[in-house]
Amino acid sequence: MTDIVYHFIGLGGIGMSALAKILLQRGRKVQGSDLTSNALLKEMETIGAKVHIGHHSQCIGDATTIVYSSGIKGDNVELIEAKRRKLPILHRSELLDFLAQPKKKILVAGTHGKTTTTALLAHVMKSAGLDPSFVVGGMARCLQTNGKEGQGEHFVMEADESDGSFLKTRGDYAILTNLTDEHLDYWGSSQALDVAFQQFVNQTKELFFCYDDERLRRLKMRGTSYGFLEGADLQIANYCQTDSGITYDLGEFAGIEVALFGRHNALNSAAIFALAMHLNISEEVIRKAFLSFSGTSRRLELKTQQKKVQLFDDYGHHPREIRATLQALRDRIREKRLVCVFQPHRFSRVKDNLEAFSTAFREADLVFMTEIYAAQETPIEGLEGRLFALLREQMGERVHFVPKDFVVERVALSLLPHDVVLTLGAGDVTSMGPSIMQHYVNHAPKLKVSVLYGGTSAEHAVSCMSAKNIVEALDRSIYSVAEFPITREGDWGSLGKIPPKELLDSDVCIPVFHGPQGEDGMVAALLDALDIPYVGCDYRSGAVCMQKGWSKEIVSHYNVPVVPYLTIKKSDYRIELDEGFQRIMDTFSFPIWVKPAHLGSSIGVSSAQDLEELKTAMECAFLYDHVLLVEKHIEGRQIEFGIMGNEYLQIASPAEIVNHGAFVAYDKKYGAGAMKIRAPADITRTEKERGCELAKRVFLALGCSGLARVDFFLDSQGSYWFNEINPFPGFTTTSAFPMMWEAMGMTRETINDVLIFLALHKKRHLKAIRGRQ
Repeated sequence: MTDIVYHFIGLGGIGMSALAKILLQRGRKVQGSDLTSNALLKEMETIGAKVHIGHHSQCIGDATTIVYSSGIKGDNVELIEAKRRKLPILHRSELLDFLAQPKKKILVAGTHGKTTTTALLAHVMKSAGLDPSFVVGGMARCLQTNGKEGQGEHFVMEADESDGSFLKTRGDYAILTNLTDEHLDYWGSSQALDVAFQQFVNQTKELFFCYDDERLRRLKMRGTSYGFLEGADLQIANYCQTDSGITYDLGEFAGIEVALFGRHNALNSAAIFALAMHLNISEEVIRKAFLSFSGTSRRLELKTQQKKVQLFDDYGHHPREIRATLQALRDRIREKRLVCVFQPHRFSRVKDNLEAFSTAFREADLVFMTEIYAAQETPIEGLEGRLFALLREQMGERVHFVPKDFVVERVALSLLPHDVVLTLGAGDVTSMGPSIMQHYVNHAPKLKVSVLYGGTSAEHAVSCMSAKNIVEALDRSIYSVAEFPITREGDWGSLGKIPPKELLDSDVCIPVFHGPQGEDGMVAALLDALDIPYVGCDYRSGAVCMQKGWSKEIVSHYNVPVVPYLTIKKSDYRIELDEGFQRIMDTFSFPIWVKPAHLGSSIGVSSAQDLEELKTAMECAFLYDHVLLVEKHIEGRQIEFGIMGNEYLQIASPAEIVNHGAFVAYDKKYGAGAMKIRAPADITRTEKERGCELAKRVFLALGCSGLARVDFFLDSQGSYWFNEINPFPGFTTTSAFPMMWEAMGMTRETINDVLIFLALHKKRHLKAIRGRQ
C-alpha cells in the first residue's frame, strides 16, 4: 500500500488536513488542492504534502485514491476527473473509519461542543502517557495540531452528524454532549435526527451522555449520565467561575478545576473525567491535565488585548452555542461592555432556527450583525431582514445591521476602554477582528474622568488624601482626568455652590467623599440628576449605609448577627435624659461604645467605662451628629471585607485591624503612627468563607453597587458581628480597602479600572430599566 497516493479535494480544511497528517505520519504520499492558500496548506507543504491552489483536473496527477468531504459538490472538476479515470473515491468519513480500525475508537458526538471536548480528552490521555491518535475539528493549542498518529491503542475523534457520517464508525466508547435541531437541511426532520442518534448509541459499547439535555433524556439513553440535574449518575455541584477558569464537584470528587469557562465546559469536562477514570487514568493526572489545557482555536479564544479592549473569537453559529458562549464570556468579563460582531452562517440554519436566534444574544450589550455567510448555499431572499427585525424587536437599539465592508470601521469607532469584542460565526468573521483592533488602537478615545473630593464633612482631610491616591493611579493613556475639589464650606472653587460646566462633560465621575453630604448619597443624587455615570452606591443605598442604625436594622432581617445597639436621637435625649441613661444601663453593661450615626474614621467615637464617661461620650458624639448609637462592647478581632461589583461580586482577601482590642482613634488610622493592617487576615478557611458570605449578604441587603467595605468583629467563639459598612472606603496609603486587593495581586491602577467599568455598567443598566418603563 505504500505506493498509494492520496489526493485530498479541499486539503486546507480543518478536518481534511488532520487525516492527511496522519497518513503522512504513517509514511503515505499525500497531495491535495484548495481554492485559496491558508496556514494549514502552508503547514501541509512543510511536512511533505504536495499542494495545488485552485481546483483543476490536472491537479490529480498520479493520485491513486481521491478523498473528498461533504462540502465538495458533484460538479467539482477534480471529482469529475477522478470518476472518469475510475479511481477509488473515499468520503472523508470512510477514510477516518479506515484509519481508526486497528485501534479502540473513542467518539465525541453531539450537535455542539465536540471540538473542545475531543481536544481536552486527547490532552488528558496524552498527559496520562496513553499516546492516542486523534483527529480534532480545531487547532488545539496544547496538542499543537489537529491530527496526530499516536503509538497508543486508542483513536480519539469527533463524530460528525452534519452529513450522517457519524454512523459509519462503531465506537468502543463515546461521549454524547447534547442534541438540538441542527443540519435539518440534511436530515429533513427532528424525528430523523433523533433516530440517527439512537442508532449511534446502539452501536456504541460504552456511552457517557449529558443528563441535562432534555432531548437525550427523552431518548432513554443507556450508559453513564452526567450533569447538573438531580438524577444524573454523576452530578455536578458547587459550580463557580473564577478569573482562571471553572471549579465544581463531581459526585465524590471535590474541587475539580478546569482552565476553561462556562457551564457547558463543566459538562464537557465532567464527561471526560468520567471516561478517563473508566480508562484507569489516575485522578491526579486528570486534574493536572484539566489545569494545563489551553483550549482550541476559535473556541472563546482570547486573541489580543490593546488599550484596555479585549478581542475574543468564537466559532459558534447555532443559537444554543451562541447562548452558551455569551454566558461563559459574560461570567468571565463580568460587568464590562460586551460588543458582539455576528456573522450568521448558512441560510438553511438561520431559517430553521429563526426564533431561537432572536433570544440568543441577551448577554451582549451591543450586537453588530452583518450579512449571512452562505457557505455555498443558495440565498433565501429577505431572510437577513427577518432575522435583524427579530433581533431588533428583542434588543432595540443595542443591535445594528452593518454591511460587511463597513464592519471594521463601524465597530472600531464604537469602542471604548474596558470593552470586550467578540467576533462570532463559522464564516470569515474571524478575519475582521485584527482589523477592528488596529483601527481602534489608531483612534482610541480617552474616557473623561472627573474626581470630586473634599466636602463639608469632618472627614474632609481623609477625602483629600484618598482622592490624591486615586488620581495618581489613573492610567493617563486611557483617561483624561479632571479634579474638582470642594471646600469645607461646600464651594466648588470660585463658582461657589454651582457645579462647574466641565463636570457635565464627564464620561465617569469618582466622588471621593467620606461622611455626610457626600458618602451619604447626596452627591450621588446630584450626579444622577445631571445624568453622569459615577463610581459607587446610588443615593438610596448610600443614605442607608451611612446611617449605622438603619443598616444594622436592615441586615439583621437577613440573618446577619449585628453588634447589639440602641439608637438615640438628640431631641429625645434632651427630653428624656434620665430615662435614656437608665434604658442604656438596663440594656448594656460597661464598657459601652458611643458613635455618631453618620460618621466614619472613628470621628466622635469613644468608649465609656461608667455613667459619667457615658454622659461625656454622648455629649461629644452629639457635636457631630443628631443621631448616635450606643453599642455593646464585643471582645474580639476587627476583620474587614472589601467588595467590588454590581451583579458579579468580588470579595477581596479580608484584612485585620491589629489593634489588640484597643480603640483605633483617627490619628491611629491616618497619622504618622497609623496602626498595623494585616492583609490578608490570619483567619481559618472556615472563618474566611463564613465572613465572605456575611459580607456579601450585607452588601446585597443594603442595595450596594460598585464598592464597599464591610466591617465585623470576630469573637473568640468564631462568631461574626456586623459593625458597619463604608459605601466609599478610604483609599489612603494606610487604608485597608486597597491593601486587601493588593494582597490578591491587584494593583491600584486595576482597582480604578474595575470601579470605572462598574460605573459605566450601572449607567447602562439604569438606562435599560428606564427604557422599559
